[in-house]
Amino acid sequence: MAGRKTLAIGGSTATRQPLIVFTRSFRADADAVRDTLIALVERLQLHASTDLLGRSELVLAELLNNIAQHGRLPDGGRRPLVHLSVVAQADGLSCSVSDDGGLLPKICLESQPPEPTSHPEGGFGWFLIGHLTQSLAYFREDGRNYVAFTIPASALELQ
Repeated sequence: MAGRKTLAIGGSTATRQPLIVFTRSFRADADAVRDTLIALVERLQLHASTDLLGRSELVLAELLNNIAQHGRLPDGGRRPLVHLSVVAQADGLSCSVSDDGGLLPKICLESQPPEPTSHPEGGFGWFLIGHLTQSLAYFREDGRNYVAFTIPASALELQ
């Protein structure tokens, strides 16, 4: 096992698991998002439940597609460069996403669902993200957006 990292769960060295990490950098467009999500599921399918993978795929699809659709700077320049990191842990997945696109509107981080009559074709992505994750954090620094969150192993932990 030379070169293979292990993670001590709960501080105990008796219970060691391999450190499973998925990382990708890509220009935000629909094809790159789809390819990234396919690769993520392939990488983690032996290390996470089908339920956890489904929830993580939904959350990341919403987030990454939002970047692809809305993340360009006002001048309409190049697509944002996205960095995605996911670490599989015993209690779920820890995720971080950064991009060099435009500023995320504050309304996206509100926990209230949008009014269906005023958002007939969307606007529910951030509401879903907020309700399927824990410890959701966002900040912007040096022209980059940073989002970090965990997706618990069990959906029951979200309640």
